[in-house]
Amino acid sequence: MDTRKQALTDIIRTLDGQDYVILDTETTGLSDPELVSIAIIDNRGGVVIDELVRPAKPIELGASRITGITNETVRHSPEFPAIYERLKEAVTNKLVVIYNASYDLKVLRNTCRRYNLEMPQFEHWCAMEWFAQVYGKWDSYKKDYTWQKLSTAARYFAVDQEDAHNALGDCITTLQVIEAGLERARNLSPHMDLLL
Repeated sequence: MDTRKQALTDIIRTLDGQDYVILDTETTGLSDPELVSIAIIDNRGGVVIDELVRPAKPIELGASRITGITNETVRHSPEFPAIYERLKEAVTNKLVVIYNASYDLKVLRNTCRRYNLEMPQFEHWCAMEWFAQVYGKWDSYKKDYTWQKLSTAARYFAVDQEDAHNALGDCITTLQVIEAGLERARNLSPHMDLLL
């Protein structure tokens, strides 16, 4: 079985029939990022958490341009410790799907560290790494598949992406990409050429 077909069918083994949640964050920027928005939905699309968060450090102008979230936007929002227990309950001992897990995990670790809070324990699955294999653009220098933006995954699976760079909107788009990937994988016949 070719690598792209294997990647597409791997989603069935990982997610089909499983309970999982999808997490996304928006951040203060690229320098020691802290979260300013967090959303978690369940695998049926139910909203578990959708919160703006006042960070301990200022939001970088570049991040505000992308997300529309400014320091003024979050001035009256709770600080991270106020939502920490809800977050911990939502993810602990669960499979957490994240589009670009390495970045969002870094954001969560940085934010927890800022407030001397323990990083919640959970298993994660990176939808971006999975989609990179499905998309199949090989980087010979890195010897790995090139990561693709969520918008590329949405276009690939003909999913309407609304509210890009909004934590809840990105969770919903990720869920729709996963559902489309599962549907395509279920419809594969082992004796058919894969039409990617």
